[in-house]
Amino acid sequence: MSRGRKPIPDELKILRGTDQPCRMSGKTNVVDKITDIKQITSCSKLKMLPTKRAKDIFKQKANQLIALNVLTELDLEQLAVYANSLDLVFDCLEGMREPAIPKYDKEGNLTGYVAPPELALYRQMVEIVNKIGSDFGFSPISRQRINTGPMEKEETIEDLLG
Repeated sequence: MSRGRKPIPDELKILRGTDQPCRMSGKTNVVDKITDIKQITSCSKLKMLPTKRAKDIFKQKANQLIALNVLTELDLEQLAVYANSLDLVFDCLEGMREPAIPKYDKEGNLTGYVAPPELALYRQMVEIVNKIGSDFGFSPISRQRINTGPMEKEETIEDLLG
């Protein structure tokens, strides 16, 4: 049985602007942050990626997360899965460029088209890429959630009138 939602780290709460004292855990994150891409270029996760494109995606996204100072060693597996899935999405897109195969009945009449076999894999990989990408802040909505600063004081009608 699960324990519910995982707690959000205090650093992320600070980035989102929701760092109210009642919401802070008071615990410090003991996982060291990765500060340079050279710390992970020789890791086994990068060597497991099958293609050069997947490795390039991994390095590019790792550099973006390092610049935001949010990448830790615990994130490397998820980032490797993201890079591999995105590489498979691009492979599926290349395979789907071929025209659809027409399907005929016994009399030779066109009844429809056969979907490319890459389509099912493409849908699965897009779902994985979107989920992991939103966790890392790669989608516009999740990035907006992280980048929003603390709210300014709202102006009342009395302030505006005088």
